[in-house]
Amino acid sequence: MATNEWLKNHAKVTAYLDLSLYSSLETWMKTHKIKKVSQALVIILEHYLEGNIPTEVLPETLEEEVKNLKVKTTEIDDLSATVAEQESEFTDEIESLRTEIDQLRQALINTGLSSLKEKFEDIPRGNIEFTCSDTEISEGLTKTDLCKKINLTSSQINQWASRLNLNPDDYLLELTGWHKPPSQRRYFPSSDAPDDDE
Repeated sequence: MATNEWLKNHAKVTAYLDLSLYSSLETWMKTHKIKKVSQALVIILEHYLEGNIPTEVLPETLEEEVKNLKVKTTEIDDLSATVAEQESEFTDEIESLRTEIDQLRQALINTGLSSLKEKFEDIPRGNIEFTCSDTEISEGLTKTDLCKKINLTSSQINQWASRLNLNPDDYLLELTGWHKPPSQRRYFPSSDAPDDDE
């Protein structure tokens, strides 16, 4: 250890350290990049007394860490800006896609309505005038003959009646004014139909 006379002339803490211990301290300081003995001793005391030793405490190191943190913060800000920009673009794309879907849906609806309109516009409605002989009126007409009178086929009558949710006989009555009594196989004018018992 240093002599009392040496300690009087050197009031620093290092005065209490012998050369080998001081040499070990210097080596430890270089390893941990610590330049001041006072800082080194404070760190060692904290480690010894609290069991917690900072790895880097120098202002230079702290400044460097702050710079690194600023760089990382800038990178995070740039990344956030990029994400926000991409999110905005993604939102715009979604809105554009929704608009296109709505337009397509409306186009399909319009097409369907138009097709439906044409589908029902092609179906004859109301009474169609035609002529019959007295014999035809009294004896009645088959469905095929009655359809021929109005230039239609039985299959057309059935198909159109189905589209209109009507019974084919009811639809044929609407077009011709002729109907088929329950016990008959032929159609007669609604006012001249024979009784069911005949």
